[in-house]
Amino acid sequence: MLEQWANHNNIALLAARPYKPKDKPSVENNVKITYRRIYAGLRNQTFHSLAELNAAILEKLNQHHQLNFQKKTFSRQELFAGHEKELLQPLADSGYTIRHYTKAKVQKHYHVLVGEDWHFYSVPYRYIGKEVRIAYDADHVEIYHDNQRIALHTRNYTSHGYTSIKEHMPERHQAIDKQRGWSPDYYLKKAEDNGPYTFEFFKKVMDSRLVIDQSYTSCLGLLRLMSAYGTLRMEAACKRGLKGNKFSYSVIKKILDNNMDMLEEDPSAEYRIPVHTNLRGPEAYN
Repeated sequence: MLEQWANHNNIALLAARPYKPKDKPSVENNVKITYRRIYAGLRNQTFHSLAELNAAILEKLNQHHQLNFQKKTFSRQELFAGHEKELLQPLADSGYTIRHYTKAKVQKHYHVLVGEDWHFYSVPYRYIGKEVRIAYDADHVEIYHDNQRIALHTRNYTSHGYTSIKEHMPERHQAIDKQRGWSPDYYLKKAEDNGPYTFEFFKKVMDSRLVIDQSYTSCLGLLRLMSAYGTLRMEAACKRGLKGNKFSYSVIKKILDNNMDMLEEDPSAEYRIPVHTNLRGPEAYN
């Protein structure tokens, strides 16, 4: 990560010398000089704001830069202005962004998983089964194979979601996509139009699948059931289906085929004392 930062700013980093260290004393000596000339000169003063403190530190720092080096006839300021300033380069055009790296195997649905967000990103389907390298930051996800970038995506933080590019699909999937809207949004919109329980059941179906093709097949089957049985029965079936632990096309089909969606929900049991001849009425107290 430190090397990435150096490359971003176009600078070189040199490690301290091993075995016979000679760099640490120089660093500690500069800390000591800074402590004496800045902190010591301010230790008895009282400051009432951070801005006031920073102004006082800057004043002491400028004084430090104007003092000549020990046994030298020039100061730090003169050394910087005469020799170092002209060698400086401008800052990078953009701020440094931390990048993360990981490896993944392209799954059968031509997507790879970024485990930090548990989100899937597509790659061209011909790389199925290949191991790829993933580089990602806060905004983008790049996927490489044999040092060649094969996919670029905007990072998505939706857990168990899919980010797909149409051109990455096999031809048969592109044809289905053109005909039916091969995407989670398409199916969720259809479910939402039917009702809240239907929408929630569709989401459960998608979340329960890691292979996107399988979830779409189930969703397509659920749409056929919706068309065959109607809006009200589908909504009632999904309401009943959400009470279970399995979320699939077969669950809703079984409910509808057996008319279980039309059964009234059992009311909560209410205890009542049974009627019998031993009960006293008002006449017992006359």
